[in-house]
Amino acid sequence: MGSGMGAAQQVREQFEAHGGAVYRFVAVLVRHHQDAEDCVQETFLKLLRHLESGGDTSNLRGWLFTVAAHAARDRQRGRARWVPWLADRDTRVSPAPSMPDEDGRLRIARAALRQLPPRDRLLLALRAHGLSYRDIAAASGIRPASVGRLLARAADRWHAAIRKDGHSYDLLERHSNPGAR
Repeated sequence: MGSGMGAAQQVREQFEAHGGAVYRFVAVLVRHHQDAEDCVQETFLKLLRHLESGGDTSNLRGWLFTVAAHAARDRQRGRARWVPWLADRDTRVSPAPSMPDEDGRLRIARAALRQLPPRDRLLLALRAHGLSYRDIAAASGIRPASVGRLLARAADRWHAAIRKDGHSYDLLERHSNPGAR
């Protein structure tokens, strides 16, 4: 029972440290705030079971994003399979009100992001949350050697979607050191 209490405390600490980032990440993938909340809850419940069973704790942030990506993918598959899409019921996750968008660049970036295929959104969201290429590969189910190429293509498609709407902002921050993976 003592290790269960220790695991619960660890989960609480991980939730405080990473819960918001995991929610924002999943919200980009599932697009419905209720689904995002369910995925986050499922992710942290799995973390509790993982810790109680003595699972690896060397990279919990990467583990959380991997589990969250799988939960989001499963949620989207279930939604696509069982819930008919109705335009009047399609509610998107709105941007966090605390994020200032003085000149509209965040709105433009989000609109362009919504135009991308799901895998591109997944890769860009994982990278935006600071995951390594190895963690991105694990979370997205692709080969580690392919991450850089697929991520670069996703970024190019995002840039193209932004330019297609007549905007020329350089919204993506590229690493000056490509070896920083």
